[in-house]
Amino acid sequence: MGSNTLSLNCPVCGVAASQACTRCKLVRYCDREHQKQHWPQHKRSCRPFREEQDAQLGRYLVATQDIAANQIVFVEAPLVVGPKWYLSEAEKEATIVSCVGCYTPCRVGKHQCRSCHWPVCSSACAHEALECSVLSMGSAPAGRADVRSLNDYFRGDALLVLKCLLLQRQNPEKWATLLEMQSHEEERKGTELHEEAEKRVVSYLDKRFLRRLRQTKPNLLEQCDTELLHRLCGIIETNYMVIELPTGVELSGLFRQACMMEHACQPNCYFQFDTTSQQIAVRAGGNLRKGDHLQITYTNILWGTQMRQHHLRMTKHFTCHCTRCTDPTEYGSYVSALACLGDVNKTCGGTHLPIDPVDENTQWKCNSCPMIVDAAYVSELQTHMTDQVERMLAGCPRANEVELLLARLSQMLHLNHFHMFNLKHTLIQLYGNESGLELTSLSSGQLERKLRLCNELYDVCRRLDPYSIKLAIYVTVILIEIAHALEEQARRAPAEGASLLEEAQARLKEAEEVIHKEHDSVAGKKLNDKLQREIFDCEKHVLTLSYNQ
Repeated sequence: MGSNTLSLNCPVCGVAASQACTRCKLVRYCDREHQKQHWPQHKRSCRPFREEQDAQLGRYLVATQDIAANQIVFVEAPLVVGPKWYLSEAEKEATIVSCVGCYTPCRVGKHQCRSCHWPVCSSACAHEALECSVLSMGSAPAGRADVRSLNDYFRGDALLVLKCLLLQRQNPEKWATLLEMQSHEEERKGTELHEEAEKRVVSYLDKRFLRRLRQTKPNLLEQCDTELLHRLCGIIETNYMVIELPTGVELSGLFRQACMMEHACQPNCYFQFDTTSQQIAVRAGGNLRKGDHLQITYTNILWGTQMRQHHLRMTKHFTCHCTRCTDPTEYGSYVSALACLGDVNKTCGGTHLPIDPVDENTQWKCNSCPMIVDAAYVSELQTHMTDQVERMLAGCPRANEVELLLARLSQMLHLNHFHMFNLKHTLIQLYGNESGLELTSLSSGQLERKLRLCNELYDVCRRLDPYSIKLAIYVTVILIEIAHALEEQARRAPAEGASLLEEAQARLKEAEEVIHKEHDSVAGKKLNDKLQREIFDCEKHVLTLSYNQ
């Protein structure tokens, strides 16, 4: 069984050790003799998986033994770690960027590397010499230039490609491994992603840095043509993993082993990143059985099947056939389902579901009446709903506004549809916190509605993500709000107070276990701090009730 933590001491003599097992890197030894002595015991848990390959999945990883929940499966150093790959329009114009040397957030234009003039957090911060020498080939704008000009020049996504390119000089072994990774070169040609990569990365690197490099230092890089740059863009798009630093900065990492983990819309593994060593530790999300595939998710787990499939086809160039995608109800969650779209003058009460969920052109059929609608109509409807929901959630809606939109959308969407989910998740936080809707001010009906909505959301989360790998933040918020409602009910009904508070404590205890997976993220740390205060307050309520009795 894999260890739950990385051991820093020799398991034989207990002293601090630095020589790691070369296969799993989970156990350290003080010398080779103790490693040999410990091998009969360690071999049962060393590298508890194997690589396999087939035509549909490509290369993937399979557990070779049972692995307990949260146990480390493997630890891996990166081939490349660099700036975030996909940038939003807001991020492309942000005044705060990550330092080119250490990725600390810094104000663009304030400090610059003395040689290449790229942003650094301080004049003392340096970055990799070869990288700096190539970036020095460009003509950086003056530090007082406008933010838009500075951001247009200092392109972090292009820097990530350059970091990959420089491996051929810095580490030929890693370079060879990188080039073995899937790039989907042919599938990418002619797509929006290929055109965007040409404009934002390939043309930029070639014109601003690499042409001059080929002229002045022709032997520095054996390969740096535009075709290779596009191949590297494809490798990154297909394989990169998002890494969130404690500062909130997002990086992109390429890992040979971890990138082989196949996609599933209900993952069974998660990973944590060590900012010091830049290694990732992959852990089992739940109890894995021998023969289980090691799976992570490449998309948003709360999206409906059509949105997930579109995203995967666009960015990863494949269609997902996991058990969730092939189930029209998505494990009974109905997060893609629509209310019957039949005759408005007739009440059906049925649910429209896709006949073939993985086919983007499939028809949708009501499960209660003969009504069938085309995919184009559903897509248009979804787009319209998305605009309404995003506009509302982008502001600071009041509870009554959310309730009105929920009522309107419920005429067309299943009550568990992912748009309804997001609105309800907002609403449970407004009931009890909005001015005029504090917990003590809520009517019994409003309090019951808050609790009912919480339980509905919790059920959806458990169906989609039973191990809380991707929905830990959502689930923790839901559990805290359930505890709030139970505590208020206990205040109003002292005779039932003890049992209600006991249930509230159990919910908060569960939240403490769930949020553990997000301790490394900024949002996770903030929410855990709030959770600890909630646990303390609940304990005070229990003591107060006991004292009054």
